[in-house]
Amino acid sequence: MDYNVPDQFRPYLLSLAEQLHTFVPSLEQDIKGARMDVDPEDYLAFAILKALQAGIVLLSGGLALGYFADIEIFIQGSFIVTPVVAGFVLFSIMYRPKIQAKQTARRIEKNLPYALRHMLIEVSSGISLYQAMVSVSSDYEEASDEFEKIVSDIQGGKSQIEALEDSVGRTQSQMYRRTMWQLINSIKSGSNVTDTLESLVDTIIEEQKIQVKNYGEDLNPFILMYLMLAVIFPSLGVTLMIVLSSFTGFSIESNVFYMLIGGLIIFQLFFLNLIKSRRPEVKAA
Repeated sequence: MDYNVPDQFRPYLLSLAEQLHTFVPSLEQDIKGARMDVDPEDYLAFAILKALQAGIVLLSGGLALGYFADIEIFIQGSFIVTPVVAGFVLFSIMYRPKIQAKQTARRIEKNLPYALRHMLIEVSSGISLYQAMVSVSSDYEEASDEFEKIVSDIQGGKSQIEALEDSVGRTQSQMYRRTMWQLINSIKSGSNVTDTLESLVDTIIEEQKIQVKNYGEDLNPFILMYLMLAVIFPSLGVTLMIVLSSFTGFSIESNVFYMLIGGLIIFQLFFLNLIKSRRPEVKAA
């Protein structure tokens, strides 16, 4: 994606971006973790530009609609809604790298034990650690992308330890970081890398099994909450409204049922997204 800012606005937006950077000190690390090739100040300048564009479009559209339709509330509402929407756009773009970095970290963890097992087989057969990393630089999705960067750094003149340390710095996966630090310590101490890889594979697989078990246990209260909020409460609420309306003579508009159905659809989409976000990224063996 192109994060360039027009040259005529660049000096002013970069000045604002430098001040805004103090509120998101982790942005540089998040950008690395999200694998985005952009400078933090340039990215913040891009975010400010998009927020201003959204605000200008919304404000001008609301004012034009209110003026031509002669609806005063549109004119007044535009001045209230515009800063809210512009702020939402700004913060959503600002924190997008953090979200992407976490998603990338989860996808790395998904394939990491299988990539390490591949490396273990290679090293056990007498192949060097470098060649083992070359062999896993494909077929393992995000984990392979990270090993490919390590191999590229080594080919560029860095030592194995330095390349592995750089990899730790650009990845937010705690599992991956622990793995690389143990591998680095094994190389520094001159111990058997094969034993280290075997221990790492077993440890990570056990951690993933625990994650799956915990996820299954967490589903029980979520299922109960879903039944209460999406099934029991709406059914009882509709029944109660119908009963009360028959006694009081109060008529229930059809719009009420449409709003109820719409609310339930929104709730179920939110609930499914919540469950999906909590699901551990574990690859089936």
